[in-house]
Amino acid sequence: MTEIYAGADWYVSRPEQEELWQGVLRERNVPLGPATRAALRYVLVTQDRELGVYAANVERQLASFVGQRVLVHGKLVDLSDEGFGQELWIASIKVGGSN
Repeated sequence: MTEIYAGADWYVSRPEQEELWQGVLRERNVPLGPATRAALRYVLVTQDRELGVYAANVERQLASFVGQRVLVHGKLVDLSDEGFGQELWIASIKVGGSN
């Protein structure tokens, strides 16, 4: 597994349960504007949904996984109260999966 945010205090302190996600990591066109989340540069396409992936300052680590089936340990964080939606915060990632 490649560690992404697993050791970050702000990641660890989030109350959401860590889950395992499988899918294909794809690049995402990020709309520009004052009310957008520019760090949502990727999307994880699973069997039944697409999850925006938070990727601030980790683009280099995630670039090699783009277009591949991956297994992700992470937290699905709901930022609706802050005017955003759900986004996947990745603890760690590796190539694999069957979606």
